[in-house]
Amino acid sequence: MDETSLYSENEISAKIRKLNACYQPDFQWQDRRAQKDHIDLFDKKINEGEHYFRLSMGGHYSNDLKLSKNSMERFLFAVFTPGPGWEDHAKKIINKRMEKARAIINSLRS
Repeated sequence: MDETSLYSENEISAKIRKLNACYQPDFQWQDRRAQKDHIDLFDKKINEGEHYFRLSMGGHYSNDLKLSKNSMERFLFAVFTPGPGWEDHAKKIINKRMEKARAIINSLRS
């Protein structure tokens, strides 16, 4: 984590997992590496080779939401700082998904 970062890489990943728990499986935030220069949702430049975050909006790729790492950190700060009640709900959804996956794996082992 550098001095301009709000969160460590692990904190960002954990918050994105919670956020993704609130989205349908086809609409998940994903960490990507830019193949070319982009401009994100908040008009911040994403340089070729940099990591950024993408939310598929279905249909054409140009409709996808893109956030630079810096923009994603600020977005996560705005979403998570007030401590909304949905964060606990997201944790429960993640745990239920893990339990379901474990049950499937155990049934395949039997």
